[in-house]
Amino acid sequence: MIEKNVKLLVVDDNALIRTLVRLSFKRQSHVEVFEAVDGSEGLKLFHEVQPDIVLSDIMMPGEIDGLSLCKQIKASENKCPVVLISAKGQQSDIDLGMAAGADVYKVKPLSPSDLILIVENFTA
Repeated sequence: MIEKNVKLLVVDDNALIRTLVRLSFKRQSHVEVFEAVDGSEGLKLFHEVQPDIVLSDIMMPGEIDGLSLCKQIKASENKCPVVLISAKGQQSDIDLGMAAGADVYKVKPLSPSDLILIVENFTA
């Protein structure tokens, strides 16, 4: 159980994924979930909110995809953990994600318990 206040930023163009994340943490009163629909909005929210952890899809519309977002987060002063989430599960995709600076690369679908465990591991 997460016992300290945690700001979680989820960046995904899929509303169902954002809802899954939000609902996964509904009972975790110490977790505040912020949502962005693309990489540009995610980067803006990242600087505004200064989250403790970021969960981001890789394939998103717009100028900034998940890999670029991860690189920009890791180049910032707040080098919070970044978990990349993708439907792409080949080793070459995982390697690209890790090379971008991801702390964890998870292949969709994710269960609520997977999400909670990931956040607990990085924020304990």
